[in-house]
Amino acid sequence: MRAHVHERFSTVCMTDEGHPWVSLVVHETRLKIARDPSLNYEYLPLLGMESFIQAALELLFGKHSQAIAEKRVGGVHAVGDSGAFQLGAQFLRTWRKNLKNVCIVSCQKEQYGLIFQDMGFTVYEYSIWNPKELCSDPVLFFDVMEHIPADSILVIGNIIDCRLTQNQWTKLMSIIKSKHLFPFFDIPCQGLSTGDLEEDTRLLQYFVSLGFEFFCSQSLSKNFGIYDEGVGILAVAALSNQDLLCVLSQMMNYVGALWGNPPATGARIITTILCNPALFGEWKYSLKGVVENIMLVKEKVKEKLRLLGTPGSWNHITKQSGTHGYLGLNYPQVEFLIKKKHIYIPRSSRINFTCINARNIDYITQSIHEAVVLTEG
Repeated sequence: MRAHVHERFSTVCMTDEGHPWVSLVVHETRLKIARDPSLNYEYLPLLGMESFIQAALELLFGKHSQAIAEKRVGGVHAVGDSGAFQLGAQFLRTWRKNLKNVCIVSCQKEQYGLIFQDMGFTVYEYSIWNPKELCSDPVLFFDVMEHIPADSILVIGNIIDCRLTQNQWTKLMSIIKSKHLFPFFDIPCQGLSTGDLEEDTRLLQYFVSLGFEFFCSQSLSKNFGIYDEGVGILAVAALSNQDLLCVLSQMMNYVGALWGNPPATGARIITTILCNPALFGEWKYSLKGVVENIMLVKEKVKEKLRLLGTPGSWNHITKQSGTHGYLGLNYPQVEFLIKKKHIYIPRSSRINFTCINARNIDYITQSIHEAVVLTEG
């Protein structure tokens, strides 16, 4: 029996049974909301559901964030995984005309480069994945930062992948200031990288505490398992409340043209969970369980490759955090897996480890072993 790891599963967190993962508390909350006779299906305000935006901001910056208290951070209820980037790019193109270039720094090829390109920006993409050391490389990150042109939009994909120390954060801020860069962060699945909600956004909280202005795309679909809703926010950190209100008022015009009304069902579910301490605790516990299971899968894959005597070191598999990671295979090895073993992974060999389970792990590790041995040299 052949095992199939399809690239189309690459963004969905899967269960051991091969189904999309959904926290149990999400199921229960969805049913409760659906049975609520007082539910109002009127259009939402242009900026979206206010309670949802507030709850999402507190998740990002912390419940007792000084920036939230000072009302210099706000948000727009966005659509899909790319809606926040669409809205942010449109605003920056009109109101920050000095920013001509967009520099995307990430461990992987990011989809939102096309959004900025279509808006007329010149897009540069930089990878901080070191293929020799098989890790995200802070040295490579700062080498990239030195070469980024001044007066650019700096897009950092999934900031937890950067793995920067406190001193490196300070160095990054110095470069951003000296080059007059505008940061645009991406938080695609808070809590699914380390299992710690606050740890996954610590760099972001550091930025806002020092009074930086920036945009951040926060997707809440993956970490709640509401993939078909595509819900999140564009978080706006401004220098003052007055600046924030000016930005949000202009964004209302774009929202009316882009989507008019964001999806409400997922936002209601998420808001209910985030605002209820018992439900919030249950959701946090379920996230931790997913991350622990991912680490267990990675350990098993590494151990099976070791027992098979597969050439090379496979320690990089367990050093990577999050649902996705690189196997560290070259192109001929990936081609072998696809053509000979029908294991469909992208050319980069970056896979979704939640797609590996008890039913297919032996087949997959044996196939990786054969791919390495038979294409060696």
